[in-house]
Amino acid sequence: MKNKRINGNALEMIMRDVMHGMLGFTHEACSGSEMAKMEILAVEEAENTAQHTATVIPFPGAYKK
Repeated sequence: MKNKRINGNALEMIMRDVMHGMLGFTHEACSGSEMAKMEILAVEEAENTAQHTATVIPFPGAYKK
């Protein structure tokens, strides 16, 4: 397969086969779920480890003398 490419009808058939396989997989994976619903497993408070810092840069011409 060195220096050979798959193109044209062969490539289209391969891609259609892949898409069909993905469709079957997602159908099987989602067959027991309900649309637009998600179960919340836990609610935990987030850790706030970030330090709040800022550098104020004066805008040129903002200060009148």
